[in-house]
Amino acid sequence: MKKKTIAGLIAIIVVVIAAAVFFAGYVGKEEVDVAQVREYADPITENILLAMNEGNYTKYSEHFDQTMKNAMSEAVFNETNAIIKSKIGDYVSNEFWNVESKDQYTIAYYKAKFTQEPEDVIVKVVFQEIMGEMNVSGLWLDSPKLRKK
Repeated sequence: MKKKTIAGLIAIIVVVIAAAVFFAGYVGKEEVDVAQVREYADPITENILLAMNEGNYTKYSEHFDQTMKNAMSEAVFNETNAIIKSKIGDYVSNEFWNVESKDQYTIAYYKAKFTQEPEDVIVKVVFQEIMGEMNVSGLWLDSPKLRKK
């Protein structure tokens, strides 16, 4: 009889732990209207990636907040863009992947294709609403070739 009680207790503990792990992913995260985010995130992201192909800093930084513009000056853009192009080539296309919200930021993720990278290039664009407009507050590209030194 004691074995059945211990087995039952273990089963209950496993169920409680599984439920806690499942619901932990929802704690602290805000609900995100994916369609609403994509209305601004998709065209801004596409604009940034096409501007990289063109080497067009004005178009690239058009939606950056002031902190991003300060961090990514035209000189830094030219240097960084040259490195990116040498490693993964030109941007071809992207596919929306995910969105999340943390504090005042909304983060949109895309899987992008570039001419010289057989793997997906993960594009992470961080948005923040400033004076009623969505601005880019962060931008990262990640892929196996970009991680190589």
